[in-house]
Amino acid sequence: MATLDELAARFSEKEREAGNILGDEAVKAQALAATLFYYGYGYLTSAPETVDGETEISDSEWALIRPLFLLYVERETALQLEASRGLGLDVFGRSASEIAADINAMEAEMPRRAFYQPIITV
Repeated sequence: MATLDELAARFSEKEREAGNILGDEAVKAQALAATLFYYGYGYLTSAPETVDGETEISDSEWALIRPLFLLYVERETALQLEASRGLGLDVFGRSASEIAADINAMEAEMPRRAFYQPIITV
């Protein structure tokens, strides 16, 4: 298991180091936001009292959290790029509103995806 900070750092340093314009703290904030959303519906193996950067996330939990995290990062990037239009910069990628629609769909699906009930036989 890895901590949430480690997963965010791995994303910034190894997975998207060239195309990511967000700083480390912004990426960590998006990882925390996605994990907190998941935690509202699912169970975290580490069973923390509070979720923060030191919370350990299992691979199976990250498999459910990561797609939402990626959308949050993409939306934050789009918001920053759209804000730079006033400086005359060309914006690339999807708009924040397009990404928001995908986030809404992913968040609506999360209760079903995160639900887990162990099977008990008698």
